[in-house]
Amino acid sequence: MAWMQLRVFTRTPDFAEEILSSHGAQAVSFLDGADTPILEPLPGETPLWPDTVTVGWFLDTTDLAPARAALLDALPEAEALRIESALIEDQDWVRVWLENWPPQKFGEALWVVPAEKRTEVTDPNATILLLDPGLAFGTGTHPTTALCLEWLSQADLKGKTVLDFGCGSGILAIAALLLGAERALCVDIDPQALIATRNNAQANGVEDRIVTLLPADFEPQAHDVVLANILANPLIQLSPLLAQCAKSSASLVMAGLLDRHADEVRAAYAEWFDFEPDVSREGWTRLAARCRQPALIRAHRIDANLLTAGQPQRLHFDELARQGIQVVVNLAMPTSAGFMADEQALVESLGMQYVAIPVPWQAPTRAHFEQFCAVLDAHRGKKLFVHCAANKRVSAFVYLYRRLREGASDTEAKPDLDALWSPNETWAAFIQSLSP
Repeated sequence: MAWMQLRVFTRTPDFAEEILSSHGAQAVSFLDGADTPILEPLPGETPLWPDTVTVGWFLDTTDLAPARAALLDALPEAEALRIESALIEDQDWVRVWLENWPPQKFGEALWVVPAEKRTEVTDPNATILLLDPGLAFGTGTHPTTALCLEWLSQADLKGKTVLDFGCGSGILAIAALLLGAERALCVDIDPQALIATRNNAQANGVEDRIVTLLPADFEPQAHDVVLANILANPLIQLSPLLAQCAKSSASLVMAGLLDRHADEVRAAYAEWFDFEPDVSREGWTRLAARCRQPALIRAHRIDANLLTAGQPQRLHFDELARQGIQVVVNLAMPTSAGFMADEQALVESLGMQYVAIPVPWQAPTRAHFEQFCAVLDAHRGKKLFVHCAANKRVSAFVYLYRRLREGASDTEAKPDLDALWSPNETWAAFIQSLSP
């Protein structure tokens, strides 16, 4: 099938889009007419360039005269409006892509190869990642992806856990798994990216070691390697979250930022990471760092004597002791993510008291809550640290304790709960059953 294309050069591209769509355009896109790329739009924004060309795609049997007439009549340029048309022959775009993309080598032995060109890599020591084009970003051709792949090719990944935040095609996580990582968690805002990641993982035989999640379903937990090949502003905004997802001494690799943004991004992570020298290519920078002090998961201070959080790592307990915490209360189950079987021994070795109240995630009860209240009442005036896996159980219990035992109003207590999560059906019902 061939296509008719109308290109409209106007000061009002949005209006042109409406006209083209109403006159039978099968698709409408925008192109930069003056080589002034927008590199970092805001989330949810559809950016337009100062000189935007509006392009309408029509079936080759479409009479374009009505669309032309409507454009000339409605757009401010009137008779001076520039409209170009062209007949575009249909092509096998995948075939075109394959013809122009040879196998690519990263580091000593990592190759990214279209499946049809697998036999072109003859090195017996090669690690081959098979990747064909899809709708999700990430083929290794862009400098940011290439810089991350080069870092992975030189890293010791054996047995490591990997977080790929903003995974796109999944290329980085899959490369890590092929290079020896034990498992990978991939997160992306685009469901199509997660589909592409799963398909690519299956093509490379690692689908059983990879998990894909939308951000709404993602819970922070500590990993050995954290990868984020996204833009500078999201990297800055995500700094506390990604710092919660790193183990002590974990590697952090970030790309997708322009050279001029490197200092700003680095500063956002300086509280938790020590950075290696930057690596730049074609105006893009890769930052790599080692985690010095992971952030506590969802840390939230209620008052001077009550700090809450998700599951701490070992070094956090040293810091809690230095801060004067006297009692550690754990509401997590032994099956919870990151649960430490020897947490009590560690806490007590540091001179703090330890109390465990295992609260099942799917079945919290009034008895669990009453036990929690008894512990807080018994230690009133002391400095307490209360945690579970992700500070969700804790936030609900603390909210109820403040309402029922301390007499706080909903206006006073609810913001601390809202700051951490919106309770799911089970926990909303539990809170409602006990609320005054």
